[in-house]
Amino acid sequence: MLITRLSCRNFALQRQAKRTFVTETLSVLTSSVQSVHAFTGLPWWAVIPLTTITLRSLWTLPLAIFQRQRIQKQSSLRPIVNAMGPILRLKLAAKAQASREKESQRGNSGGLKGAAATLNYEQIMLLSAKERRNRQKELFKAHGCQAYKNFILPAFQIPLWVALSATFRELSGSFDTSVTSNMDLSLTDQGALWFTDLTLADPLHILPVVLGGLVLTNVEWNFKTFQLQSFGVKRSQRITMIDSMINISRLSVVFFMAVASQAPSALVLYWISSNVFSIIQNIFLDAYFPTRYTPYTRDSTKLTDSDKCSLVK
Repeated sequence: MLITRLSCRNFALQRQAKRTFVTETLSVLTSSVQSVHAFTGLPWWAVIPLTTITLRSLWTLPLAIFQRQRIQKQSSLRPIVNAMGPILRLKLAAKAQASREKESQRGNSGGLKGAAATLNYEQIMLLSAKERRNRQKELFKAHGCQAYKNFILPAFQIPLWVALSATFRELSGSFDTSVTSNMDLSLTDQGALWFTDLTLADPLHILPVVLGGLVLTNVEWNFKTFQLQSFGVKRSQRITMIDSMINISRLSVVFFMAVASQAPSALVLYWISSNVFSIIQNIFLDAYFPTRYTPYTRDSTKLTDSDKCSLVK
């Protein structure tokens, strides 16, 4: 009984410590944003986009450029990796055929056979794919563009998005109605156009619709960028994991709009600013750091006859 009480007490203390850490972090962030507001003297409808653009430019844009350069290097190496597949399958098939002929010459038709002699088509495909992945890891590592480094940008971008979302939500009024110490009352009259009170949801629901359009634009743009990174054509109509992720992302736009329709306008304004920055960033990266070295364009993923001739040359 005593052990149970002690464990419950420790759990409560840990939970209180986590809550205290989150509260203190939010207090620091809200104070920082309020300092920017006081220093610039701008209204909140301008401070929110300005803060978003500044932090994204200093925090995520350099990482996005480094990631795009790494993806460029990976894309230039992938033709080598893709060319390994047929060669590896051919070598395994030749080895299996040679082992079978060797076993037949020995007259060991009913006895034990070597591992190579028993390889079938599925095993050859599986072994060649595994070997190709291993060689791809070695090749990417030799050129300093390991695939796991592609998670660096999301690892920095997602916490920033969560932190700023919580900050502007806190400035608009805490989730807990009994705690209003971090709420900035100047948000109630420093909006713009029809959303003058940034602590309330958009009464006309125009901001959620704008946000949904921007999020959908980002989803489609990133999907097209992924298509440009992939080599070859899709050989079947079967839905892949990437197709499922894209469809889920498209459906999540509706959920995001529903949440935005109930959120404070200050928070929705931050989300809109962040998505506008993402679109501009993607356009900039695709213009100056294209993901493919082949003459594919965003409008068409098919090569013309002249493009094919230039590649052959």
